[in-house]
Formats: sequence, structure tokens, C-alpha cells
Amino acid sequence: MEQLMLDDDTRALVLAVKDLLKDLRARGLNDDAIDALIRRDGPGRIVLDRNGILTLPDYGNVTIYLNPIERTLYTLLLRYDKGISADDIWMYYDELCDIYRKQTVYDDPDQIEAAVDALCDDDRATLQTNISRIKRKLVEKVGKIAADQYAIVRGRDGVYRIAVSRDLVTLPV
Repeated sequence: MEQLMLDDDTRALVLAVKDLLKDLRARGLNDDAIDALIRRDGPGRIVLDRNGILTLPDYGNVTIYLNPIERTLYTLLLRYDKGISADDIWMYYDELCDIYRKQTVYDDPDQIEAAVDALCDDDRATLQTNISRIKRKLVEKVGKIAADQYAIVRGRDGVYRIAVSRDLVTLPV
């Protein structure tokens, strides 16, 4: 994790928070319970830019870097608030290629198609890997409970969704 440069007052606050967290854990609260106590009322805004940066302005402008294929998948799912079934992802092939073309430095159509082919493959290994990577990056930055608001989640109906209301989303043009 990146090293933060903190002034003395901020460093003192961090130490006080660490002491309070230690006390809460000593009283039997686990990290999930602590997260539930301090979590926000709901998801905040998402800003996704062309450079692979996912910014959460309502979480202190936390930034998360997504690689081009992760950003492509995330962008697609942000476009469809009702979600997309893994069985149907291939139906968005052309749209995925268009998104990926804008996200990557590659100009070669064969490379673009190869990346999207892997994402749409029937074994879903690339799809699952990218969903897991995105979630891990979110959890590292904002914690598990907050990450669940922004992560790609598969519902009981088999449809992948991102829970954030689309009026809170800013996507690159």
C-alpha cells in the first residue's frame, strides 16, 4: 500500500483512531461489525476517467487504478443498471470492443478482439478474474462493506450488477 505523508496533527489523529479500533476489537467487535457501524448510508459518487482512474469523491477522493480490460468491464456494467448475465456477455461484444478500443493503447484490432474474446469466453475465467481484481482493489481502498456498494456483484439470478445509482456515475465520453 502506498505510504502517506502526514503532518503531526493528522498522525496524532491516526494513532487515536487506531487506539479506538483496538478498544472496539477488545470489546468483541470484528472488522465487519466496525465497518457496519461507521459505514456511509449508501454508495456515493463514482467518476471513471479514460486514464484508468476510478475516483470515489464521497470517500475522500479515493482513487483506484483499473487496467484497460477491468475498466472496460466496469464501464459496460455501469452502463446497464439492470445488469448483465454472464451467459449474455457475448451479446455486448461490439460494445466491449468499442469501450476497450478507447481504453487501451493498442491500435491493432486483433489484439482488441483477443482481449474481448477472453472476457466473453464460455469458461468465464477472464471474466471472473477481472471481477475479483476489481473487488480486491476496492476492498484495499475503502474496506469490504463500502466495496460491496461499488463492486461487480453476481445476484441470485446470475446477473452481474453494480449497485450504485446511475445518477451518481460519471463515465468518460
